[in-house]
Amino acid sequence: MSTIYQEMFDVGEQAWQKSVGSRIFHHPHLRALVDHDLLLVGHSDARGKLQVERIGAPFHVVLVGVEGEGEVIDGDKRLPVSPGQMAVLPALGHRGFRLTGAHWRMAWFLVNDTPRWSMLAGSQASVRPILHGDSLYHAVALLCEEVKIAHGSHAGPALLLVVDLLNRMLASTEAGDAVKARLEALFDQVRRDPAAEWRVETLAAEYGVSPAHLQRLCVRHLGAAPQQLIIARRMARARELLLAGAGNVGEVASSVGYLEIASFSRRFRQHFDINPGQVLQELKRAPREIGEPS
Repeated sequence: MSTIYQEMFDVGEQAWQKSVGSRIFHHPHLRALVDHDLLLVGHSDARGKLQVERIGAPFHVVLVGVEGEGEVIDGDKRLPVSPGQMAVLPALGHRGFRLTGAHWRMAWFLVNDTPRWSMLAGSQASVRPILHGDSLYHAVALLCEEVKIAHGSHAGPALLLVVDLLNRMLASTEAGDAVKARLEALFDQVRRDPAAEWRVETLAAEYGVSPAHLQRLCVRHLGAAPQQLIIARRMARARELLLAGAGNVGEVASSVGYLEIASFSRRFRQHFDINPGQVLQELKRAPREIGEPS
C-alpha cells in the first residue's frame, strides 16, 4: 500500500498534545509500538482551533472523547463526537476531525492497516459509545510520560495496558467480553507455569478450535497472535521474578522456559525496552537510595 497521502493541519496556539511514536524520527519514540502495529499514540486538549484532514492515509485513526465536543469528517458527512464515545476513521478515503466546542480533550491512536486491527477497516467512519474512556485516556497519558524517562521507565508495561484497554473497548459487546474472558483464562495458564513447553496447537485444541481460528480470535479480542501472547505472559512473569529478587538473570530465564540467557535477554529488552540485568541493578541500588539525604 502506498504511504503517499495528503494531509492538512489547522491547529491553534491554544491546542496542545503529547504523543509517542514508533519511528526513530518521532520524539519521543518507543520501538515496542511496532510490535502492536501502532504508529502514534497520544492525548490532546484542543482549544481555539483544531482541524485535521487526510486523503488516502494508509492508517486508521481512533479517537476517544473524554471531555468537550468535536466531530468526525467523512467525505461530505459530519459525525459529532461527545464524551464517552469512540470515533473510528478507517484507512484511505477523505477523513478527519475538528473541534466544534470550546475545547475537546481526547486520547487518539494512529493504527497501521494490518490484520491485527482488521476490526477498524471499513468504507465509512463510525462513532460508538464506550465505557471507561477515562481509564484509556489516563493510561495513554502515563505512557507519554514514562517514555521520557531514560532509566527505570515503565513504558513497556504502560504500553501493554494501553493496548489492552483499547482492545477491550473495541470488543466491548457482551459476546466479545465472554470470548475475551475465556481466552484470558486460556493464556493465564502460561503465566502460572511459564517454563512448560506451550504450543499454539495444544492451546487451540484445549479451546476447541483450529490453530488458525485461535489466531483470529486472539488478534480480534486480545490484540495479539497466540505466540505473542505466550511470550507476553512469560515476560510478565520474568519481570515479576526479577523484581522479587527470585534469582539472577540465568535462573529467571530458566524459570520462564528459556535455555539461553542471550535469547531471554533479547526478548525481555524488546518487550520492556530495558535489559533484565538493569532491572536487577536498579533493585540493588534501591535500598541505598532510600537512606540518602534529599
